[in-house]
Amino acid sequence: MQTFLSPKNNLNFDGQATPVKTALFLVVCLAWLVPGLTGHTPWKYDEAVSQGIVFGLTHGEHWLAPTLAGDPYLNHPPLYYWVAALMVRLFSGLLPEHDAARLASGLFMAFTMLGVAVGARSLYGPRAMRASVLMFIGSVGLVIRAHEMSSNLAWLTGVTWTLTSIPLSRHKSLLAGITGGLGFGVAFLTHGVWAFGILLPLVLVLPLTLPDYRPARPALYVLFWLLAASPELWFWLWDLHQHDPASFRLWWATFIHPLTHPALWMSPNANPLYYFGVISWFSWPATPLAMATLWNGGRRGLSTPQTRFCLLSLLIMLVTLGIGSTPRENNALPLLLPLTFLATGGLDQLKRGAASALDWFGMLTFGIVTATLWLGWMAQMTGYPAGIVHYLDAQLPGYQASFQPVIFTGSLLLTLLWLLTMKHARPSARRALVNWTVGMTVSWMLMMGLWLPYVEASRSYAGMMYSLSRHIPHSSGCVMGTGLGEPQRGLLYYYLRLRTEPATATNESRCKLWLVQTTAQTHHPVPSGWHVRWTGARPGDRSERFLLLER
Repeated sequence: MQTFLSPKNNLNFDGQATPVKTALFLVVCLAWLVPGLTGHTPWKYDEAVSQGIVFGLTHGEHWLAPTLAGDPYLNHPPLYYWVAALMVRLFSGLLPEHDAARLASGLFMAFTMLGVAVGARSLYGPRAMRASVLMFIGSVGLVIRAHEMSSNLAWLTGVTWTLTSIPLSRHKSLLAGITGGLGFGVAFLTHGVWAFGILLPLVLVLPLTLPDYRPARPALYVLFWLLAASPELWFWLWDLHQHDPASFRLWWATFIHPLTHPALWMSPNANPLYYFGVISWFSWPATPLAMATLWNGGRRGLSTPQTRFCLLSLLIMLVTLGIGSTPRENNALPLLLPLTFLATGGLDQLKRGAASALDWFGMLTFGIVTATLWLGWMAQMTGYPAGIVHYLDAQLPGYQASFQPVIFTGSLLLTLLWLLTMKHARPSARRALVNWTVGMTVSWMLMMGLWLPYVEASRSYAGMMYSLSRHIPHSSGCVMGTGLGEPQRGLLYYYLRLRTEPATATNESRCKLWLVQTTAQTHHPVPSGWHVRWTGARPGDRSERFLLLER
């Protein structure tokens, strides 16, 4: 009996759509997207902060002005937190609040993947759609961040659709105007002024400098772009002005005021060269494949409108991020888009030797990763090899692994299916890309299956918060806080409903308890008249230590 995995009917990744390949593509996308969205408590940094904000929205805080443990939160506008709070309401009783809130990340990532496919189709045609999405989700720097509870994912969705609308406007001006305006609005309601700093140069410069990407019907495109973007640009701030003028003034000073003061456009911590280094690994394998596209295309390739579109988009993003943002890996997420499009455009022209090298490198890399994950898991179950057991125990003292038959069976079948798929595929550049992305997906699924209990035990604050709660009497009154970061304050509010007070002379005489965050290496002096009631930290955490002092 012949199957689509039989040697005589090998998978041919030639870019042609068939029901089998479309089904396999969707399976890979879902397998990459879903694991990690549920099944664990909030981890720091972004998850802890986001959960604290979402918890406030679902427990009586004003939806127009997000707060973190009672204090105004001005780092990001509220769109992501609105969607996460709606997910909590929608899945109430079915999932824990943090798992339900994290589904917002999956929703935004699904729209981002769709935007990448539409953008690739607008640039290169239908054959580029699946390859572009596989290139995108195969990026090394994306897989962990795409499953976090973070407003950066809504920002990425907005950037994707804003950028995608530019080539789309050549043939579908009305649709491009709507999607571009909505994308810009999503970006503004996620990162505020950054929508103007990064996206306006793209929207204005690209059509002006590249005649091939000017809208077929400019007036229609601009009209619907403005109609789609305008409500998102004004309704939140207008409602905020009407219902909470004090919060409106804070947001205006944070996000709108800098637009009219060029001296504030440059970040005091800017490092213009930082993102050039980040993309060398963050967007792998898109970066080397994009370079191969430029190399194979030569001077003729540089003259193609698609290549110039991608290079100019990348340059604008690198410049604006380099001078206007604090160097952080999360800020590099938009750079994945032009690199993905550029790499996809040259995929079919990749030379056989380069394609084979990428294929073997991917199989070797994820083969080693998969073998390591299985070996470490077996060491936890059997106690052998002893060296691995000792290393894991040193990283997380006291952890006891338990055998989970369903997870083990699923992980084993997944690994065998991956090996079988790699064996029965015809050599090509697209096969190399598929093998890379599937290998990363399998590794991620094993991490979120076999290793999730270990990772959860090392990164979760739940146990520490439960221990702390037993030492805070219900009638304790106010609790002062010193050194507590935003993640810790957010989780104190989520787990314990605790809002700490600033450590002032007035509060010191009024509050009976004082929670201090310090480091494991730092000795925090206990003030006269206070004594240590409790001390704790996450298991294996050598960077944080918490003291609860009692007067």
